[in-house]
Amino acid sequence: MHSFITPRKKATVDTFTYMWLLFIVVVSLVLLGVGLYLKSENSRFDIYKTEAKSKIDSLKENKLELVKEIKYIKFVHQKYQNTIKSNKNLQKGLENLFSMIPDQVSLNKIVLDKYEIKLYGVVDSPKTYKLLLEPPLKSIFDSSKVGFTKRDDGTYLFSSYNKIKRVHHEK
Repeated sequence: MHSFITPRKKATVDTFTYMWLLFIVVVSLVLLGVGLYLKSENSRFDIYKTEAKSKIDSLKENKLELVKEIKYIKFVHQKYQNTIKSNKNLQKGLENLFSMIPDQVSLNKIVLDKYEIKLYGVVDSPKTYKLLLEPPLKSIFDSSKVGFTKRDDGTYLFSSYNKIKRVHHEK
């Protein structure tokens, strides 16, 4: 069998099939590109996430340090306020002490402890001390003891020890 016309060359792949294959290859390349892009973005996101976690941890540590510093500052402030209050009470007490000491009594030294006071000074006679200074001291302190030493000029040195045995709590 012979044909009278020269055969045409047929394409191995039909045009429609060629378009489909080209479409599949292009779509595959696009999907591969998008996948690679997403993978690189994911790795960058992981880096940012790691950096953010380390910053968060650092900020948490700073927060804890700041909380400790705030607690310490509050503690120091409270101690400062207590000291101011204590100093005001001490000042009032000293003013009251000095106001109750009569002119006939000269103080040389005062020693203050938490629950006692020691007074050292000079008086004309032990009677002057016992009449003018002893009653107010005995009304304030639970125990009050005094000793006298006569000096060459006729005056007396005294040493007075006054204690509070009970503890008074302030509110």
